[in-house]
Amino acid sequence: MRKLSTRERVLLAILVVVAVVSGYVLLFSMPLNEEIQTLGQEIMESEDLKTQLESRWSQQQRLQQLTEQLKKQEGEVRYMPEYDNLQAVMVELNTILADCQEYSLTFQPDDPEDAIYARQATIPFTCGSYDQARDVLQRLHDSPLRNLITDVQITEQDDGSVKATATMLFFEYQTDFQPAEKEETTED
Repeated sequence: MRKLSTRERVLLAILVVVAVVSGYVLLFSMPLNEEIQTLGQEIMESEDLKTQLESRWSQQQRLQQLTEQLKKQEGEVRYMPEYDNLQAVMVELNTILADCQEYSLTFQPDDPEDAIYARQATIPFTCGSYDQARDVLQRLHDSPLRNLITDVQITEQDDGSVKATATMLFFEYQTDFQPAEKEETTED
């Protein structure tokens, strides 16, 4: 084998340096730069997603606060019980009117003619003061049973007590309601 000249050695050294630099660039630098760009892109997408999630979270918090405010304003949702709920109505009224000096309940008999039945009750009661009577009326209104106060009369007695009469409708739903068939009349 013959000895390499200085020029060949220099060219060979330059070739080795170019090969090492090219190998480093192709095998390490370019993949590393691509990975850095990919990670930068993923970071930007993650920040966008984070911003969207924070926006949704704040909207959900606002909706939850609004829902809580509406629940506080409206109280509990009243349900409509099934027909013939008189016992539950009487228990509820007895609970509400328990701190009255005296009270009585009168229910008007009525045949249900529709799927929704309105049971009318007249409730005269006596309380020690106007504030107590107003509190009882408010509790009657806020009852979980679906109702409508149609008439209220309040009078002050000679002894300072207050006599009030509330006329209410308690609504009930008939699940097995069948509308009556209308009779047809024929003329001759």
